[in-house]
Amino acid sequence: MEKIEILHTNDLHSHFENWPQIARYLEAEQAQNPAVFTFDIGDAIDRLNPLTDATMGRANVDLMNTVHYNAVTIGNNEGLVLSHANLNRLYDQANFDVLLANFKELPENNQPTWAQPYHIYTSPAGTKIAVIGLTAPYELTYRSLNWQPLSVDETLSCYLPILHQQADIVVLLSHLGLPTDEELAEKFDLDLILGAHTHHVLPEGKLINGTMLAAAGRYGSHVGRVDLTVNAQHQMVACQAEAIPSYELAEEVDDLEQVRSWLQAGSEVLKARPVADLPEGLSASQQGEATMTALKEIFQVPAAMVSTGMFVNDLLAGPLNQYDLLESMPHSINPMLVTLNGLELKQLMSEIDQKATYLLDHPMKGNGFRGKVFGKVMLSGIECDRTGQILYQGQPINDQADYQLATLDHYHWIDFFPVLDDARLTIKLGTLLREFMADYYQRRYGFKP
Repeated sequence: MEKIEILHTNDLHSHFENWPQIARYLEAEQAQNPAVFTFDIGDAIDRLNPLTDATMGRANVDLMNTVHYNAVTIGNNEGLVLSHANLNRLYDQANFDVLLANFKELPENNQPTWAQPYHIYTSPAGTKIAVIGLTAPYELTYRSLNWQPLSVDETLSCYLPILHQQADIVVLLSHLGLPTDEELAEKFDLDLILGAHTHHVLPEGKLINGTMLAAAGRYGSHVGRVDLTVNAQHQMVACQAEAIPSYELAEEVDDLEQVRSWLQAGSEVLKARPVADLPEGLSASQQGEATMTALKEIFQVPAAMVSTGMFVNDLLAGPLNQYDLLESMPHSINPMLVTLNGLELKQLMSEIDQKATYLLDHPMKGNGFRGKVFGKVMLSGIECDRTGQILYQGQPINDQADYQLATLDHYHWIDFFPVLDDARLTIKLGTLLREFMADYYQRRYGFKP
């Protein structure tokens, strides 16, 4: 019998606070057992972290190189928060494989040069383990960045016959979420699914239709471990999964200082990148006004909408740098142009009016938002007159005419404004809120060295 150990991490989101313990554990397991394979299941990076933001994720890859991953797949934080060019460079120095079967590069629809659909790993006793990677196929947004996601079911149907022919065990690195993993276990012949995306923890795994599901939460809260027992014919005869809490892992006295040094290194790089010289400080509301002006300029339209919760800190008068903007606007959120007819625009205004008080102090997280509360809805170019009639550029709205509104894609993904769910929209990916605001402040105020 051969004992094969599979270690896995997922959804670290640049939370380095547990990384020293995690790295130490992974390295110790790799040193003790020659039949160890180590994988990450995506969203290792998050540009909320200064070091990640300063290096466009390449510092994360450097850290991952030190613990000898065999392979990783990508999550939406790698695929959607980096520009096309930056994703193409992310893994230039990686010493591990990137596995991604449902993701092509446009316009040629080719496999990205930095990834392969799958790889066959061989254990010391000769067991062949096929590992394939899949990421959540965001059709609308990925195409805007010149990536083409492919159907999960069609991709697996294409590759699984090949994998079963070439390997003894088939493992899926799935940045798809637990509900999808459960469906795939019911429909496909997979031995092991290492999951991510929905930040779920499976303390002892979950067996569905002969497929073991494993997952290790988020932010480095756990490390996943799967122990496989394989017979002389290289058939898997037993499988046990666990998610080990990071607080159970050994700590050393300098771990905290190491984590602080990574944050400080990123902060210093961003502070050394000047943006503008502000003649006066800007409150959240004033930043909102500036952002609406910038959005209208980007899309060349007369109306815009933002919420004050997008701005976490005031900006102080004087030199403004990239770290200041990261602290005030830490979100992974992009500009968006919405086209609504008159009736839909009235519906949006009604939804805003109904929920304004509730949203003012409503705690928010997820969907790229890294602030605290939703805040006050701010509008430019749209208003109500004394009679309650809605005006667009000072003119009454025609129910059948089309109107354009420059805003942020966050408002499309959340549930507060249903009229935006199916609206005609264009999302300008490849530039985050703080990035286009850096351009705006640079144009308006310049920088005095």
